[in-house]
Amino acid sequence: MTGAEDIRGVSGRMAEQASAARWATVAAFFLNGTVFGVWATQIPLLKNRLDLSPAVLGVALLCLAVGALTAMIASGPLLGRIGSAPVTRVTALLFAGLLPLPALVPDVVTLCIVLAAFGASGGTMDVAMNAQGALVERRFGRPIMSSLHGMWSLGGLAGAGLGGLLLPLMPAAAQAGLVSVGLLVPFLLLQGRFLPDRNAGGGGLVLPDRKTLLLGLLAALSFMSEGAILDWSAIHLRDDLGAPASVAGMGFGVFCAAMAVGRFSGDRLRHRFGGATLMRGGGLLAAAGLGLVLAGGAVGDGLPLLAITGFGLTGIGLSNVVPVLFSTAGATETGHAGHAVAAVSTMGYAGVLTGPPLVGFIAEATSLATAFALIALLALGMAAAAARAVPRQAV
Repeated sequence: MTGAEDIRGVSGRMAEQASAARWATVAAFFLNGTVFGVWATQIPLLKNRLDLSPAVLGVALLCLAVGALTAMIASGPLLGRIGSAPVTRVTALLFAGLLPLPALVPDVVTLCIVLAAFGASGGTMDVAMNAQGALVERRFGRPIMSSLHGMWSLGGLAGAGLGGLLLPLMPAAAQAGLVSVGLLVPFLLLQGRFLPDRNAGGGGLVLPDRKTLLLGLLAALSFMSEGAILDWSAIHLRDDLGAPASVAGMGFGVFCAAMAVGRFSGDRLRHRFGGATLMRGGGLLAAAGLGLVLAGGAVGDGLPLLAITGFGLTGIGLSNVVPVLFSTAGATETGHAGHAVAAVSTMGYAGVLTGPPLVGFIAEATSLATAFALIALLALGMAAAAARAVPRQAV
């Protein structure tokens, strides 16, 4: 074999490995999203079964969030020590395996312990699968991160839909167990295809540099905006615009569907225009969408459909911000890609936790419209920072 033929053979094998690893990573993202979707269907039943007050349920859900956030902080050194592939494998098994347990716990204390472990496994898996996705993307040489996040969104919708259909037919624990098995079978068949990255960085604690902190701040702003819209869009449509309950929920649904559509088209757009341009355009589109939301409340008695359209445009605008930021973090040249992805994930998740209550405080002091206007300003800020945070090239 000549040198040129040998190079072509090596390149062909690397391309095959990257393609196989992509399918394994797709399975991981879909599993993670579906488990969260099924969990959402279990919360009302859990509240009734254990007779939880809203405050006690809030504490239990806070345990899940604290478990996830704590695990995310610790995941950087873990990824540097053993790599994203084995961490994704183990945490996927734990995350799906723990899903039936909340439906079986006998009391609140046990529930809090289980939810903390559930959140920790899901949070660590989130960091690990994003690090693996960034590695596969670099091996491919073209963007794939948006479609991976699109699979997460699709999994969330599938989990919520399938979970809702199964609950009337079987107990909650059986519903969760059946979905878990259905998810783990294809994942276990594909998990051997992950790309190894054990030597991607050291195993100790690495403080994020300025660039990573900027990426994390932008991820926090994007997640904060997403969480605020998901939690408050229906309330704005119902209370401020006078929409009936059947219409008020459409803001949430249209926003989620628009995000999924935007993510499945994001890789092609990023490949053509670059990450910075995609993020800048997304921030501007999100701000314009929120402008329509505000306009829907400023006309006469309110125009709910105009506001719903605005939420859809906002979903498309925000859809690719986080995938671009994760790709940029995973492509770091410092030798600590896992640490960078962990830092960005942790800061982003902190945004999810702080966004909805912050909107509540602002709405209490002023109005919900004012809170959405401030989110529009955040979107403009993300657009302005895109060129500084994200390189112009596709990957």
